[in-house]
Amino acid sequence: MTKRSFLLVAVTCLAPLARVHAVSDGNYDNATQGCTGGAFNSDTPDSTEPHCYAATGQISDGTHNYVTVGIPMTADGQSPSSLELCVDLGTGTRQCALLDQNGVTPEAPTAGTPANPASGLRFYFGANDNLDNGEHDSSAQVDNGPSDGGALQLNANPTTVAQWVAALQSQNTGYLLTHPLPAGDAGLGFCADGICFSAQTQQRTVYQGGDNHDSRDAYNYDGMQWDPETCAGPTDSKTDCGGHSMSWWDKQQGTVYAEPGIQIYEDPDPQGSPIGPYPLPAFYVGTCGVVIGGGEMQMPASPYTSPAGQFVVTTGCSSG
Repeated sequence: MTKRSFLLVAVTCLAPLARVHAVSDGNYDNATQGCTGGAFNSDTPDSTEPHCYAATGQISDGTHNYVTVGIPMTADGQSPSSLELCVDLGTGTRQCALLDQNGVTPEAPTAGTPANPASGLRFYFGANDNLDNGEHDSSAQVDNGPSDGGALQLNANPTTVAQWVAALQSQNTGYLLTHPLPAGDAGLGFCADGICFSAQTQQRTVYQGGDNHDSRDAYNYDGMQWDPETCAGPTDSKTDCGGHSMSWWDKQQGTVYAEPGIQIYEDPDPQGSPIGPYPLPAFYVGTCGVVIGGGEMQMPASPYTSPAGQFVVTTGCSSG
């Protein structure tokens, strides 16, 4: 197999997997992708950043990255055409190479970091919709990364055992319900066109708005004021956003969580481009209870029906 054929096979295999994932899933991390918050802003469609990946697979410990394989982001209208591989075994040097139709091009070595295997082990695969011909669809008003994408993560973390044991001994059920595993966790999720799916083994932040004094679970719609359907990353004017700026809508929300279990919900990020129904009726089942409905799916009145029209049974999880 030629080097060019190998590259095309690698891109072809990674890209379909990546297109089904997005940002507010609790797993995707724009910094882990190597990107700044404004890397995919719609008002700079031709911009790219070095070592910023539309899709990447990585193996790390708590403080050190051993291997990174990534598809570099592209300008709008350009398809992925290269693959970057970086290796740092903890010996003091990080070596990267670019694979494209011209073959393998080694990059200048950079200073590495010490390996720290005692801090745990992490596997991460994340991607965003820049894979779709270089799409740039986020808003410069919030600079928090692309609206569609997602990730898979698997983590082994022995440093959390002491905190988990302490919670068990003190019968801190709020913590145990949101962190049921003592030394590891995993998550898988995606968001696309306003539809989010997240499967988690512990509580994670899926979206951080500008209100630092408020929090909710992603599937809990109580008190939610949704931005207009026309308000999105590429259409972030006051005309599109109901007389408010995109940044104003961002400040209406605080910390939004996914909880252990399976959840489907409307993307809390106002940059999302919902395709309807809007908001998406939510579903959750996990250690924090059961939630069904909301939006156009209003549940009948009962002792378990919330003001948002959702059927809600809770177990007493703590938020944050």
